[in-house]
Amino acid sequence: MDKRLWLMLIAVVLGGCRIVSQQELADLKNPPNPNMTNIAQTWQQKLVPQVAGEAKPLAELMKSLQSAPDFDSACKTYGYRSQEENPCVFSVSVSGDVTAVNTTSRSGKMTVKDISGDSVTIQVGPIIRGTALRDAYKGASYQDFNDQVMFGDYGRAINQQASTLMQQFKPKVGDKITVAGVFSAWDIPQKLPDITPAQITRQ
Repeated sequence: MDKRLWLMLIAVVLGGCRIVSQQELADLKNPPNPNMTNIAQTWQQKLVPQVAGEAKPLAELMKSLQSAPDFDSACKTYGYRSQEENPCVFSVSVSGDVTAVNTTSRSGKMTVKDISGDSVTIQVGPIIRGTALRDAYKGASYQDFNDQVMFGDYGRAINQQASTLMQQFKPKVGDKITVAGVFSAWDIPQKLPDITPAQITRQ
């Protein structure tokens, strides 16, 4: 093979390929964090049952929070946070009639008149804001990632599960529903917070 053919061959090889490091190869075979795999399974089998199992009726929870001696004790008794610098996350259930559904914004919301008589706002997406679902889950925390970007991706992937849930459910005004969801707070809430849903059923 003459010299020109060799040079052409080298140019083709270098132009169409790049050298992959051993670490990149390992990452391709096994994602860098096992929590990023099977998020749908984690959602269905772990996160949703946890939230639904711990959810307290809206009026009962709010009354308990208002009567707590301080926020730290309220969080320890009724909520969860994986580390002190995080907001506290509370699991709550809302049952009642859908009185409004606003999907003009991509951060859609619906209003539910709870059996307590209070009206509460619940996110419906398709964009689900915040990290309350991620932060509520006791099966993973930032220490399991030690990478802020990946931890953010994890939160968005969990929110996508909630978004898919609500988009498939398609709540309508007049529906009688029960929602188990979460909200986060830095202090005892003085008004009803927006709820991020984990489970929704028609009554």
